[in-house]
This record gives sequence, structure tokens and C-alpha cells, in this order.
Amino acid sequence: MEIKENPPKRTAFIWLGIAIAGIIIIFLPGIIGLDGFDGGFALSAGGLMVAITGFVAAAIYFRLARNVDSIMRNVDVLAYWTYTPEQWRQYTEEEHKEDAAAKRGLFMLIAIIAVIVGIIMAIAIRENFHIIALIILGIIAVAGLSAFFSTIASYRYNKKHHGEVYITPDGAYFNRQMHIWKGIGNQLEEISLDDDGTGLNRLIITYSALAAYKRNSYTIRIPVPPGEEETAKKIVKQIGHTNLEADSNDI
Repeated sequence: MEIKENPPKRTAFIWLGIAIAGIIIIFLPGIIGLDGFDGGFALSAGGLMVAITGFVAAAIYFRLARNVDSIMRNVDVLAYWTYTPEQWRQYTEEEHKEDAAAKRGLFMLIAIIAVIVGIIMAIAIRENFHIIALIILGIIAVAGLSAFFSTIASYRYNKKHHGEVYITPDGAYFNRQMHIWKGIGNQLEEISLDDDGTGLNRLIITYSALAAYKRNSYTIRIPVPPGEEETAKKIVKQIGHTNLEADSNDI
């Protein structure tokens, strides 16, 4: 098995470059002779924020890159699966249907909430109805376009890249993307083996990650090649036992 590149490492170096640029900006006022009260202090403060953001992001992506490196060295790899063109085509089409359905549901929810908020604002303000209507329509349009283009982007990505997956106890490198459910604030929420009746067994893994003031949830659906069902069951048992039971014991 072979991973030809380590995308998180490339991203980490990009963020490291941004952090270095931030450091240069911090000292730029002194270099060019810009007085602090003429914008020098503000420029340095902005550079400090850029540097901090860059170093934090670089640290996170270097951690992800180490996980990819461990997979490249075949450390703790529970399974390495590849797929025939027909298997990957079936997965791509099913994934597109589910992704589109989920995005449609989210769009409808946002649209309903936006309309309700618009009605409340119209009743409370009792003027500028056309402005309120334009704002609500704008929110709905942005939500609709975001849902549409994100769905199309995922579909085209899966069609472009013939998938493969490396599964470890702490994460999976699936179709050139790293998913981590242990460490750096991430945690496993659920793992199961699903058969949707189409003959396509899939590992369903849901994990959450820290983001600003909340946790964001992510779900990946990994197709199980024919003949690997028993391996998939062992993976569900091992990862669930290591992560979910350990978390419940900590409560």
C-alpha cells in the first residue's frame, strides 16, 4: 500500500508560512519607519493575530500530518481497502443521493427559520417590508447556492479520485482526506456497520471536533469491499471499545 502525498503536511507548511509573514508584519512598522500612532501599532497588532492564527493552525495540521505519516509507515493500520471502478461508482452515486438529501433538508430548515424570523421582524418593525423581504430572500439564496455547490463539489471530487481507505484506531485516511476521532479535541460519537439493502455495506463513523464555541459533527461513510464484512465488524468492535467505552467510563 502506498500514499503518494501527505495533504495535511502541505497545508501545515502553508500555515507556517502565513505565521512567518505575520511575524514580519509585527516588525514592519519599525523597518519602514512607520510611527505607531500613524497606524504602526494597528499593523503590528494585526501581524500578531496573523502569527498566532498561523502557528495554531500549523500545529493542528502537523498533528494530522503525523497521523498520515504513521499510516504511510503501516503503523496500527486495521484495514486497507481499495475498490473496483464499479464499486466506487456505486458508492459515489449513493453518497451523492444521501448528501443531496441531507443538504436539501438543511436548506429547507434554514429557509423556514429565515421566513419565520422575517415575519417576526415585519410585525415588530411594521415598516421597510421590502428591505426585510430582500434580506430574507438573500439569506435563502445564499443557503441554497451553498448547499448546491457543496453537493456538486463533493460529487465531482469522488468521481475524480478513485477512492481508497486506510483505517486506524484513531482515524481514517479516506479518499485523500484525513479524519481523526481521537486527539486534538476530537472525539468519536458513533460507529456502526450499515447495509442499506443495495448490497453496499458501509462503515458509518460520526465524530465531533472543536470549532470556536461549539463542537461540529462530521459523518463519513466508508464502503466495505465484498469479502471484508468480518474485518469491518472487528473494526467496529475495536474502535467502539477503545473510544466509546473509554469515554463512558470517564463520565
